[in-house]
Amino acid sequence: MFDQARSTLTSLLLTAGAAASMASGASAQSIGSPQVDINHEELAAEFLKRSGFDPAAAAQVSTEDLLQRSFFTMRIGVFDLGLSSYAALSRSNGDNFSLLAGALLEVQAQFLEWLGPNAPGIKEAEKDLKTLRSYFKKLRGNAINKLDPSKTGDVMTLLGASKKALEAQQRFGEYMARGTGLGLDREDEYVDTFLVAPGRRDFLELLSTFGAISPDNQGVYWTNDVATWTNTYFNDISVVALEFASLGSSTGGAFAGISMNSRTPTGMQQQISQLAGNAMIDNLFGDKIPPSLAGALSVNLVVEIYGECNTRVDGDLRARRTQAREIFVPGGLSEGGVLPPNMADSRWRSEHGKDHFLVALQSSQAAGASEAKKKYEKNGTFELVDDREAKRMVVKAPFLGTPAADSPPVPDEFWGDSLEFYRSYRTGFVYWLRTKGQRSKKTSEAAFAAYLTQLAQAENGAESLEATFEEQYGKPLSANEPSKKDLEGQFLDWLSKL
Repeated sequence: MFDQARSTLTSLLLTAGAAASMASGASAQSIGSPQVDINHEELAAEFLKRSGFDPAAAAQVSTEDLLQRSFFTMRIGVFDLGLSSYAALSRSNGDNFSLLAGALLEVQAQFLEWLGPNAPGIKEAEKDLKTLRSYFKKLRGNAINKLDPSKTGDVMTLLGASKKALEAQQRFGEYMARGTGLGLDREDEYVDTFLVAPGRRDFLELLSTFGAISPDNQGVYWTNDVATWTNTYFNDISVVALEFASLGSSTGGAFAGISMNSRTPTGMQQQISQLAGNAMIDNLFGDKIPPSLAGALSVNLVVEIYGECNTRVDGDLRARRTQAREIFVPGGLSEGGVLPPNMADSRWRSEHGKDHFLVALQSSQAAGASEAKKKYEKNGTFELVDDREAKRMVVKAPFLGTPAADSPPVPDEFWGDSLEFYRSYRTGFVYWLRTKGQRSKKTSEAAFAAYLTQLAQAENGAESLEATFEEQYGKPLSANEPSKKDLEGQFLDWLSKL
């Protein structure tokens, strides 16, 4: 008889998981101790000198001054995308900056498509999207790398974009940052800053600089552990490396990296799109949507845009299952996204999300059904494997909402597989809800759009999530014994018949 257990850590759509959102000074757990020795003080001094700052007075440098003097930026809807003016001297880095700008635009365009044709102000937003798409399509690195690195600012303005393009940029920025498409009326614009670091050295220089200008955070950024990170935060700023670490290199040391496009031609865009999707959902919904659900929405956004989600942002990110228990929580620090050269895809990711992870889910469901003791449990029983893929156990629904709150954690040896299972489960559920949750695809999409809008406008924070499900769909999210009377039960029944 297989063991029977369920984990709440990553299963609940109601909670953010066991890992608390960390402040900028808190330390993130690392994946082992990399065999490198990083001179953070030297890296920070190099970055500061290039930007015209005195390294000896680093603690007096404000974040605002650092961004203003050191980075070219571009406002793209709800995002400010930044690239250091030194890195922008490279044409290839400029080309990638343009590609990433387009990726951030498409994340927002896909979200607006989810909101449907009746979203407030959507017609003008679509016109601005068309204008900006045309601009980014023509933008090349050989224009960006000719900019004077001492005269930073918005790239579109510096390059002399047309009045039409600049007006579209401004309008679309206001539209997204004020939540107009969701019927919100935010007086202020809430914008998320994303700084991209093309190479591993660029990334480590930037993290070292954060430690220099904020000595209280040197315990976070001035460690050798950062050599394995691919994304983190400094205050409210997201920092994203465009290369995975390659610490096995005999020559590159801590600066050796692997292109994110080595796995798939759009890997770099997929990576930042998923991170940006998380940030956008958090920006627009706040605590009404927890990180677990935000992650599922973001994965679906990436699949809709690129036809797959072949990223290293969430789930089991360990190098062949050696990572401690740590999950990505928007607003906190994360070393997520590690991809050592020998890391293979889990069984959950064999299709890279092209199928919204449904084939692996159904396979796990079919294997788990043989262990179910009661008829109602058959659809809701799934099989997990341990790290060595030698042992089996089952977990049983409910996995969503309040009914899953008392589920016990899975044993440590099944931890990695459970992370992948819950990631796949939530992603599949959101896909089903958006496309199959009602009698037709059209009515399903309309109901999903109405749900997102109603949830965004709700006033009672995290308590709104399940209440809004029931109000919009006429059924609860889940139940102690999922059935066709609740949404999770309907999803499980549908999944079993694929």
